[in-house]
Amino acid sequence: MEGHARHTKIGKRFGVGIIGLGEGKGLVKGLESHPELQVVAVCDANPELLEKIRRVYDVPHAYSDLAEMVRRQDIDIIAIYTPDQLHIEHITAAFQAGKHVICTKPLVNALGEAREVIRLTEQYPQTRLMVGQSSRFFGPMQHQRRAYESGKLGKLSFAEAHYVHDMRWFYGNRPWAREGGFDLLFACCSHPVDLVRWYLGDAEEVFAYADQSFVAKEAGFHGNDTFIINLKFAGGRIGRVLGFYGLEQPHQHRPWIEVALYGTAGTFIASYPQLQSLQKFTGEHERLETYFEDIYHYFQFEGINHHAGEFVNYLEYFARCLVGGKTALPDAGDGFKTIATLEAIRESIRSGRPANVEAL
Repeated sequence: MEGHARHTKIGKRFGVGIIGLGEGKGLVKGLESHPELQVVAVCDANPELLEKIRRVYDVPHAYSDLAEMVRRQDIDIIAIYTPDQLHIEHITAAFQAGKHVICTKPLVNALGEAREVIRLTEQYPQTRLMVGQSSRFFGPMQHQRRAYESGKLGKLSFAEAHYVHDMRWFYGNRPWAREGGFDLLFACCSHPVDLVRWYLGDAEEVFAYADQSFVAKEAGFHGNDTFIINLKFAGGRIGRVLGFYGLEQPHQHRPWIEVALYGTAGTFIASYPQLQSLQKFTGEHERLETYFEDIYHYFQFEGINHHAGEFVNYLEYFARCLVGGKTALPDAGDGFKTIATLEAIRESIRSGRPANVEAL
């Protein structure tokens, strides 16, 4: 399946440098022929992949060293898609070079690193950072957000989200994921935790269980890959998150990512990768809404295994905020809160008790 992204007007040209082409090639593909967001350079430690992406997408410049790429004067934004444990190093290098940053989730891999990101934003106040929480920018989730902001759901009583995905391909094919500093809790549960936080606000307390699946054990993968998380938020509301990654997953099974909002006037359930949502509002019939007309925007190559459409959506949004002098969310502060929530979940798993979430 080959598709092309929709491009929306920004009002200014930006040069983009992309580091980490395993995931970042989705953005390279999505920005093909973009009239205002030009991929000036790409960077990766794998020379074969680097050359392939440069050649296939006709990228002007390719680097194996980020320090060289950030020196380019024609790059305004650095997009980071490297292994999680390298994010803080690459964010720092981009900030020190005066480049705006969009960094894929998780922002960083530990609370101390999140504090360092906050320090960087204070030290370089003219430089902006946005966290690439791609699930916020998938079509059904954006329709859901508009319904919520319009007040159609009434008062929000409860929210739950899950990310359940067959990750066996990952266990055997990502050597860096076996290294110190990598944690599937941060890498994967950052999706549903962020989605629930997006609606319920600042988490105050969490309680979580975790386990390692038989699939992960047999693959020699270290660490948990099964998570059940309960969260309590400011004001007393509660939410729930499920993460599970060691499974044989039928394609017709529940969506990989789903977020459900339950309000006093309605329920709205948005799904990924299914381009659909289930909605029921007071006084209306239940309905399944589909967005299949967007399929070639979101899934442009290699089936449904990349996020090109979401990447384009959030980079265009980031660029428009830069032009308009607005804060693009999630920003560093919002990213800190998600990392703080994940850190508290990690502590709850370790201690077997509820854990408090550190405030910004």
